[in-house]
Amino acid sequence: MVQTEQITVASHQENKKQAYKFVVFQLALTFLIAAGFLYFGQPEAKSALKGGLIAVIANVVFVFLSFKVDASQNQEVARQMMQKAVSLKTMISILLFAAVLSGSAIEAAPFLLTYAIVVVLQFCTGFFFKH
Repeated sequence: MVQTEQITVASHQENKKQAYKFVVFQLALTFLIAAGFLYFGQPEAKSALKGGLIAVIANVVFVFLSFKVDASQNQEVARQMMQKAVSLKTMISILLFAAVLSGSAIEAAPFLLTYAIVVVLQFCTGFFFKH
């Protein structure tokens, strides 16, 4: 039984590590897309960067809170933490959208396209990262 607990802890830590790797991947993708939009101009590139960063920042908070508790140790607390993480991720996304949209002018297409790519990519994690 002691070996099972060690495997579970290692599994939690490995999953946490993979989640942070994925967020770094999303950040790199955001910079890559923004660099691609430099072809169309600096305002487009900045807008793309802002769109991607909204998704990345919200995901960092989500990953941080989601992995605070090991579900194998306390499932109920882990479930509650996951619910809080989702709620906070949504609130942060809304606040960042509001801040960007109320601030300086942005180019809507690069902004929304980059945000959408980064967000949709998180639904494909199983394809990129095998457990």
